[in-house]
Amino acid sequence: MGGEIELKARVDGREAIAERIVALGGMFVREASQEDVYFKHPCYDFRERDEALRLRREGTACTLTFKGSRFGSGAKMREEVEVRVDDCEAAATILKRAGFEKAFVLKKNRLVYSLEGAEISLDSVDGLGEFVEIELILTDEVTEEVRKRASEGLKERLHGLAEKLQVPKDRLTTESYLELLASKSSSSKASR
Repeated sequence: MGGEIELKARVDGREAIAERIVALGGMFVREASQEDVYFKHPCYDFRERDEALRLRREGTACTLTFKGSRFGSGAKMREEVEVRVDDCEAAATILKRAGFEKAFVLKKNRLVYSLEGAEISLDSVDGLGEFVEIELILTDEVTEEVRKRASEGLKERLHGLAEKLQVPKDRLTTESYLELLASKSSSSKASR
């Protein structure tokens, strides 16, 4: 078990940031098409608890992920527990049989880079646009000590990378794609 700490920002184009990453010594890792299915349950309010349950399909690979509630400020930090699943359809069926329902489906094309120990994803998200996501993986269990250490130095590291990549500070957000999609969905329903 571990966690993540990340910054995200809406960008006008991924190409310029990709060029900056490489110019700074970063490396292209892979390109992926991802489909994320987020689940809800009538007896458990993930949104109220600031948690999420996601089934991600990437090619033939499938991962089931629980994201815990956020802690700290200035960057999104949270526990993340993942398990690889051999059969995505069977996993979705098990969740359905246990009472879970699809809440949102999010599709994106992701270009993944590595720079200074961080994973930088340049995402084109269906219905939302283009984003840069700068992430550090917390390999230790997310204990109070890890939280304290994360709040002391890792946020500054992420903000420093965002600055090097010339990501405007006013575009940084700690909202997840799920929150952005839900907000957009609520806005479009309200305007009808």
